[in-house]
Amino acid sequence: MELDRTLDVVVSKLVNEGWTLPAELPIAAVNALGKTTELDDVNTFMADFYSYDDQRNMKSMIKGIQESKIKPGLLKMVNECWQAFSVKLYAVCATSLLSAIEGMLSEFSDDKQDTRMMKVCQKHVDTFPQDGSTILKHVWISYNQFIRKLYQKSDFTATEPTDINRHWLLHGRSDFEIEEIECVRLFNAVHSLCMVINKKAKENI
Repeated sequence: MELDRTLDVVVSKLVNEGWTLPAELPIAAVNALGKTTELDDVNTFMADFYSYDDQRNMKSMIKGIQESKIKPGLLKMVNECWQAFSVKLYAVCATSLLSAIEGMLSEFSDDKQDTRMMKVCQKHVDTFPQDGSTILKHVWISYNQFIRKLYQKSDFTATEPTDINRHWLLHGRSDFEIEEIECVRLFNAVHSLCMVINKKAKENI
């Protein structure tokens, strides 16, 4: 299927730069990313996408999270992250968003004691139905790769990774200077996961 092949390319480009597949990426952007070299500067494209027209897409993303079916405690955390982001407290924002992502992912585990987020993501990629939504499948594929990169094991005596690493940041070992773009990536990851959670909630009605 042509859309499948296009999304494979899109996901590859996004994940290489630390992004998950946005839940509401316009089809024109999907085609430009997946079929041309027009948007090969992924970070610039995504930064422009979310800052365009006084952050219209960013605000729409936050609204989508706020209207999703995530737990009230996690929603409160994300709202406070948005407040921190708005006053440029990026380190505070990013650290709390990582906790929110872990809390949201834990909802997809059969074992609520299981904290192995990579295992949770891989299982959903491996068991995704053949007749399932192409977009949703690629959200999971991108999430699986995103989490593997985020959770990459690292020796605290070695050089810190050049991208945000969950272990370095949440264990207080990071010297990484978190900027606006890193927080936008994490909000994007939360929003993508909300799409999956909303679909799961509809199926359980």
